[in-house]
Amino acid sequence: MSSTNQAQKTIKALNSTRKIVHVTELATLGKLPQLREKSEAAVSYYETILKSLRWVRETMHNGKNQTATEKNVTAIAVTSERGLCGAYNSDVFSKINQLIESIGDQVTINWVVIGEQGHRYLTKLGQNITAYLQVSLENIDLETTTAITADFIDQINSQQMDALYVVFTKYFNAVHSEAMYEKIYPDIPEEEGLKPIEVDYVLDYEEDDEQVEQLLLENYLCGLLYSMFRYSVASEYCMRRIAMKQAKDNIQKQLDEAIFDARKKSLQQKTSELLDIISGAQTIRKEEE
Repeated sequence: MSSTNQAQKTIKALNSTRKIVHVTELATLGKLPQLREKSEAAVSYYETILKSLRWVRETMHNGKNQTATEKNVTAIAVTSERGLCGAYNSDVFSKINQLIESIGDQVTINWVVIGEQGHRYLTKLGQNITAYLQVSLENIDLETTTAITADFIDQINSQQMDALYVVFTKYFNAVHSEAMYEKIYPDIPEEEGLKPIEVDYVLDYEEDDEQVEQLLLENYLCGLLYSMFRYSVASEYCMRRIAMKQAKDNIQKQLDEAIFDARKKSLQQKTSELLDIISGAQTIRKEEE
């Protein structure tokens, strides 16, 4: 009897867990389109600013190059605040290792970390963490990104930053995300994939060329970082949905096995009881004979 009760408790627990996981999967899936839309809007914005920035540099500064020396390197690591999202964080950790290896031991990386998972990992590696943003990636809005960008601009102007890298996860679709790292300052992406700007007018303004470029750079970094944050949170939800689906499938498999075992034990018990009855009847008949 205790075995039957235990089997019923197991089935009930698995059913409850399956429902919770299924609801989490559906809730995650429902947010993906909106997150994707926001990230694409941010990308469109930063590409427009990027074209203007490149135009200013090439036409007003005659292609003046930024310094190639990288003594002060800052890197942003974008991870999740919690787990339950499959290989999302481990893929980011792999890219963090690649970035550290590519820069080498001679340069200290000043890490700006988003997400508790990344903070734990970089602390374990003994990396220099200069800022830990204890905010959910999903709650990072344009205002927060602007404040983060303003701090980077101050470091650039005070020559405290020679290069800026971002380790993030790019969202492609509901079943495909890819962790990567990109250098977004002083390098800017090439023209590949972007339509060249054609102008038939002379831009007249009162500000100095440097001030215009500074404004465009700030807007470019802000738009780019915001799009990366949006892509990362969309990827996190994507990976969480996949993880929840896999968990639901595993629970369903365990549930099917538990139901099968319960039915098997019940059938064995009934069969045993029936055999006892038959055996008893045969014994009584023999005694009567």
